[in-house]
Amino acid sequence: MLFASCLLLLNFQLQQIQKMKYLSLLILPFVLLLGCSSCNDDPVVKTDSTETVKTFRVKGPAFSSDSAYGFIKTQVDFGPRVPGTPGHEKCAAYLEEKLKSYGLTVTVQEGDAMMLDRKIRIKNIMGAYKPERKDRILLLAHWDTRMFADRDSTNKDKPIDGANDGGSGVGVLLEMARIIREKDPNLGIDFLFVDAEDNGQHIDTPEDQRKEDTWCLGTQYWATHKPAGYAPKYGILLDMVGAKNAVFPREGTSLTYASWLVDKVWTAAAQLGYGSTFVNDRTGETTDDHLYINGVAGIPCIDIVHYDPIARDYMPCHHRHCDNMDNIDKNTLRIVGELLVDIIYNEMPSQTP
Repeated sequence: MLFASCLLLLNFQLQQIQKMKYLSLLILPFVLLLGCSSCNDDPVVKTDSTETVKTFRVKGPAFSSDSAYGFIKTQVDFGPRVPGTPGHEKCAAYLEEKLKSYGLTVTVQEGDAMMLDRKIRIKNIMGAYKPERKDRILLLAHWDTRMFADRDSTNKDKPIDGANDGGSGVGVLLEMARIIREKDPNLGIDFLFVDAEDNGQHIDTPEDQRKEDTWCLGTQYWATHKPAGYAPKYGILLDMVGAKNAVFPREGTSLTYASWLVDKVWTAAAQLGYGSTFVNDRTGETTDDHLYINGVAGIPCIDIVHYDPIARDYMPCHHRHCDNMDNIDKNTLRIVGELLVDIIYNEMPSQTP
């Protein structure tokens, strides 16, 4: 009797197992379908200790490194862009014409400044996209070049080409000005080319003869004469953004004034796969145009600048004659340009009307 009961119980359990297997086969396709409905190659997944948040990045227009390279070459072909030289005058006219050709509202701000021992006339050139919009971002770079190669071993007193230091930031921004016509980023963008940044005191100036504020003369002037009521959300400065294997660490002055913006840009770079270029090393504070945009103009601004945290120096051709077109790498231009596109086209509108 006990044996028969066990057989009946075993038969019942086998029937239940078969039913469960059949039921699982029915449910499995629906589980797979439900799971696949959330599969997408586009989202960037951000994780923390409590949840997974999926954010979708808006895709902007394609950035052409070939075009940016061409803009740099045009500048270099003018010759050194030292204030008061023919190359400087030709380049100023070119930048003004180029910005106008892209439909931007162009303003040329002129002023006097003392460049070491001589008085110069500076030109800051701004092109405004959708100037009527309140939500704005400032993108800037210096367009002048150094009047002597004081870090070189030969011809130290002759001017440099400034393909990277001067030309590259402008080239990237001209390409940005060109492509935003293809797709409206839904905010205003100001392209500011500042003058007389790179002609501060000679590297061999004795310590007791060094002076403050000999750099970034155009930005110093602009910061004290900026358009009335001008208050963009933030600014991004490009400086030396075209060399091969460039690295851009988290620069100290940027962290002091706008660490939140550094986090925003470097996080976006990592999400795009550019973490080996936009490294998380922190550097000391740099005197660059963003110092005066922050400290004088009151606009949060960061600096994307080539600085090797291991060598503790700027790019190898810094203030040397090798800063020519051979020093320009299209891949680096592409990385910086694509990052700017991503930042601009994923900028959230202000909450205030």
